[in-house]
Amino acid sequence: MIRKSTSLFRVWGLFASIAVIPVTASAISPDSSDPNEIIQAVDARDGGDRSKGRIVMTIRDDDGRTIERTLQTRAMSFESGTKTLFIIEAPEDVRDTGLLSIDYDKGAKADDQWLYLPSLRRVTRIASSGKSGAFLGSDLTYADLTKSDTEDFNFTLVEQAVDVDGEACWLLEAVPKVERVAQETGYVKTHYWISKEKLIPVQAKHWVAEGRKLKYMKFAEMTEVDGIWTAKRIAVRVVRGGEVESETVMQTDWIHYDQEDVVPADFTERRLERGI
Repeated sequence: MIRKSTSLFRVWGLFASIAVIPVTASAISPDSSDPNEIIQAVDARDGGDRSKGRIVMTIRDDDGRTIERTLQTRAMSFESGTKTLFIIEAPEDVRDTGLLSIDYDKGAKADDQWLYLPSLRRVTRIASSGKSGAFLGSDLTYADLTKSDTEDFNFTLVEQAVDVDGEACWLLEAVPKVERVAQETGYVKTHYWISKEKLIPVQAKHWVAEGRKLKYMKFAEMTEVDGIWTAKRIAVRVVRGGEVESETVMQTDWIHYDQEDVVPADFTERRLERGI
């Protein structure tokens, strides 16, 4: 069985693979000050395989208006990377809207994403130039939902020891090496607070290229599911000029790993078109 981990930057990976890492304490010394060694340890961990679950996504704007969407999710590893499927279950007016991502390992080939809109009855491939766009009107972008190659970023250690809600962490900075990567992600740079014990991010801060905004991500409700640490809640806030512009909360209803009914046929355009 293939059990490859996904990248540091994939939010579903953060939600159900990166923030779900069973790692031994000997994987890396908590005294390490080498940012590349830290990233390699995070990137090399076992992130579980053949997962499925349900997420409730709540979106709030600066006027207090709220939109709620329930998504079914599936993910699995394959020899060249990772595949992920999101399909909206509710509300009814957007039911069966779906996103399929196929993320390839380093250097294999460009990642692919397809969006299905039932109102148009058409699958559309998302171009690299469109990956910084909002996913389903949320504060997450399409790029947030894909894997980025760690080799596309320069990492520096900002702080060797910092406490986040009682969790001993490293604070790392990631800066895109080339403009193409900055445009695709939509971020000028990112700070990651990485748990030294679990080798997972507990929070992140993104400097958004457009609009002089900051995006904050908080990973919480760490729970062991099927023996795997899982962040069951992600809160994302977009701030401009010191004011919260919008917020998205992704709350896991349930998730399980190593599910035999998660199969390659779940990750095709035909399956995307079928909906729930």
